[in-house]
Amino acid sequence: MTRRLPPIGLVLSASLFPADADGQTRRHPGAPGSDGFSAAAARAEFYADVLEHTNEVLSKWRAAWAADDLDAVLELYTEDATFIFTNDAPVQGREAIREKLVTLLERTGEVQAAFTDFDASGRMGLISGLLTFQMREARRSRTVGGIHMTVLIRQGRDWRIRAQLFRLDDEVPSPPSN
Repeated sequence: MTRRLPPIGLVLSASLFPADADGQTRRHPGAPGSDGFSAAAARAEFYADVLEHTNEVLSKWRAAWAADDLDAVLELYTEDATFIFTNDAPVQGREAIREKLVTLLERTGEVQAAFTDFDASGRMGLISGLLTFQMREARRSRTVGGIHMTVLIRQGRDWRIRAQLFRLDDEVPSPPSN
């Protein structure tokens, strides 16, 4: 007697899209079409989720930077993160980043950053755009502009900064005073 096997498509379909007790197909994020969504809708949902977490991490980073809270800033980086500031040599790892940020936090004030590009894939997100730093010097403070690029990675449920680049170019002119 020969036993007949179900077609492979039925086996895969049943394993990818199992039904609940009421017969409704359970939704599995990242499995396009699992609940009638198109692949484009699933991708848009994924992008929205990554962007939400990216904004959350960068908001915490900006608040910690403004408060000169070095420990809170460092907590947002992975253990093996890379940090590049303008023309300085890259530093890697939280302790090397700590050494770099000690002097930067003393020299800089508020940071304003906007993003002009965002992308995500798997457990990684990338954001880049323009930024300005308030730089404190012996006799004055000046505003310096440039670009930033930040790569974030998901570790379990948490998102952390994996790599960050700041390239400062020119002094931004102050608005005229009246």
